[in-house]
Amino acid sequence: MPALRAFDAAARQGSFRAAAEDLSVTPTAISHHIRGLESQMGLTLFEREGREVALTEQGRRLAKATRQAFGLLDDAVLALQNSARKAVRVSAGPILTARWLMPQISDFWEAHQDVELEVVPSFQPGTHSRENVDIVIRWDRLAGADEAAIKLLELNPVAIASQDFLTKHGPIKHPADLLELPLLHQKNHWGWLDWFAAMGVPLDQPLQGPVFEDANVLLRGAAEGQGVVVGWRPLIDQDLSEHRVVRVFDESIAPTHGYFLEVRDGRESRQEVRQVVEWLTKGVKPDATARM
Repeated sequence: MPALRAFDAAARQGSFRAAAEDLSVTPTAISHHIRGLESQMGLTLFEREGREVALTEQGRRLAKATRQAFGLLDDAVLALQNSARKAVRVSAGPILTARWLMPQISDFWEAHQDVELEVVPSFQPGTHSRENVDIVIRWDRLAGADEAAIKLLELNPVAIASQDFLTKHGPIKHPADLLELPLLHQKNHWGWLDWFAAMGVPLDQPLQGPVFEDANVLLRGAAEGQGVVVGWRPLIDQDLSEHRVVRVFDESIAPTHGYFLEVRDGRESRQEVRQVVEWLTKGVKPDATARM
């Protein structure tokens, strides 16, 4: 079993080192397990070239089988654990977890002391088949969201930066002036593209600037004067009230993105899952939660 676990992790991660981090062992242990497995089976499972590894045809066939087998085992273990304790696992992005969920987590504990809520921060909630979660909360554009999902929160984009940054680079009188300043992006350029379009600024050239996956990192960069970012209200309201960042303009743009809740298939029948959904959606209009 340890050898197959090591192989499965290496096949999924595409690297012995990454597999070692995934299983909290050393890369040497991963390599030893896989060489032992290859010797036992009389097959070469990985092509090795320096530190790079790639699955052979036999390796791909075995990887498909181990992925299915360990997926079934993980699901069975999770089901047994959940039958013994009322645990509900929620996958959500880091900024929603930190700025929206955490400030109200004690309210959940007081209302549902018999339910163990496990929050799994993820940059791409629900995309990994082995994530083993009951509820997924995704960040998405309002225009392209799944109609079956429950909308939790709408987000209004505003341009923000530190006061020191604005003092250094000001005066900034027109939205087009930002095209000459360092812009920081989250995940892709869509946030700024939507913002400039809403502000009536035509873009003749592609936007430039570093892209960060974690919005918390992006906000820290803005607070430290590294550039201008698109902030999403109400998630940044505390940053604004405590003057870590300030708004560059007094713009009023309709919501373009939001957070949407989905319950994994088959999990909605569990009472504790329904309790968590009801708590998460307590401020949402009743017709949105009727899909449950």
